[in-house]
Amino acid sequence: MTEKTANLEIRLRLKGGSGPNSNWQWEIVDAQGGIVKSGSAMGPEHKAFATARQFKDKLIKAEAKAR
Repeated sequence: MTEKTANLEIRLRLKGGSGPNSNWQWEIVDAQGGIVKSGSAMGPEHKAFATARQFKDKLIKAEAKAR
C-alpha cells in the first residue's frame, strides 16, 4: 500500500504474523527515494497505515513552519 502527497510517499510492508498480531514496517520516502522516517506497528493494516500517516503529517507541518 502506498500514498503520495506533498512529495512524500508512505510504503507499508507486512513483516510477519497475521490478524491482530501482524507486524508492519512503514517508511516515509521523499521524491528522490530516500527514507525520511521509518518505523513499525503491530495490528491490522489500517492501523499501521494510520500510524505512518500521523508521522507524515507531522513532517509536512514541520516543513511548512521552516519556510
